[in-house]
Amino acid sequence: MKKNLLKHISILIVLFIFSINLSAQSPYESIPISDITSVDSIEIRGNDITEDFIIRRELTFKAGDKINNKIIEFNKERIFSLGLFSKVELFTEKINTDTLLVISVKETWYIYPIPFLYLRGGDFDKSSYGLNFLYKNFRGRNETLRAIASFGYNPNYQISYFNPVLISKTDISFSFGFSYLKSSNRSIKAETLFGKEFDHKIYSTFLIVGKRINLYNEIKLVSEFRYVETPEKYIPEINGSKDRIDHNLSLGINYTFDTRDLKQHPKSGFLASVSYSHLGFEIDDIDYNLFRIDFREYVRIFNELTFKWRLDYRHTFGKKVPLYDYSFLGVGDYIRGHRGDDQEGNNFILSSFEFNHPIVEEWNLSLDIPFLPKRLTSARIGIHANIFFDTGLAYNNGETWKLSDFQSGWGVGITILALPFNAFRIEYAFDEVKNGELIFGSGFSF
Repeated sequence: MKKNLLKHISILIVLFIFSINLSAQSPYESIPISDITSVDSIEIRGNDITEDFIIRRELTFKAGDKINNKIIEFNKERIFSLGLFSKVELFTEKINTDTLLVISVKETWYIYPIPFLYLRGGDFDKSSYGLNFLYKNFRGRNETLRAIASFGYNPNYQISYFNPVLISKTDISFSFGFSYLKSSNRSIKAETLFGKEFDHKIYSTFLIVGKRINLYNEIKLVSEFRYVETPEKYIPEINGSKDRIDHNLSLGINYTFDTRDLKQHPKSGFLASVSYSHLGFEIDDIDYNLFRIDFREYVRIFNELTFKWRLDYRHTFGKKVPLYDYSFLGVGDYIRGHRGDDQEGNNFILSSFEFNHPIVEEWNLSLDIPFLPKRLTSARIGIHANIFFDTGLAYNNGETWKLSDFQSGWGVGITILALPFNAFRIEYAFDEVKNGELIFGSGFSF
């Protein structure tokens, strides 16, 4: 276990040094000097609620620097990525001999409930439905209060708070939350040991403190406590302790390197997220580890045609990993074409490749609807078509595997953007023998 721990810490350090070097390089060195304009001052307009520094901290330049159209477009998308505005524009104005850069924003509506419906494997008997209630930017500092009430299958209730700039001078972020979840057991092995289907009751609380090193690099310290209850009886392997109730404390670290332009729907950039957590600390005899790494790259190939790929790896190891913390594919993380085909093990590998092209160019929509505020009916709309290929495998520590063991799927889809609020996806996927499945979902594939 110590060798595994040292290996994962070494990976974290190497990635950190690598990304610092990348972020220090200018992405605009190849731009001709004739395309560059010097900025004498910067002015922000339209931010009636949002504080100036929330916007300025997203910029890659400051007054006195030189910019060009590529830099302007990148910074426009980074500001839009905050999720606070329905429209962002950057343009220059001449004041005497000086050049003023204007950042013009239209603030969106910050209090809204988002209804959701989730079908597990397309089964209405295993549907979850409810409301995701958001109150964003209530002090103009991009804070978020979130409350979730989910009913039906796997009912859960959550409340959380996130502050990206708790201490502005040192770029310290802070978040915490509480939740209750009645979770249907996902492990086939646990169901066999228990003798029937069963639910876990899970109460949890978390606290996260982060430090943004620069625009592209961030480190977070994560702590969480979970009360996990298995009904009726204790069975070895299902729980981490020697009782049917686990008191599971975890402490971890997460590092993120992010150069994406528009975070919700990137056209260019790179995202690397690496995390390590130690769980249990011998409380109730629980002691194991979780390591996860997620790489994503987004590339503009030609005009509006983009390509993205992802490699996601989750690894659990240690004294005894409880079955409820195994790595699962099929729900949450899934292979399109095999959604609902459950796999489990200590680890999983999941990879995706996707081409994307707009069917309808993005435009700014603003509707006049009686009794509804204009900020709530204004959004950035777009319709995109995509072709994708997914592949993945779950396996246990010590097991050998080969490429033919992987499950794979491919298909086509349409994504409808309504930014900054959300997106809706309709996809049709095939497995290896061309069995098809229709997938509805909100948000983005990755």
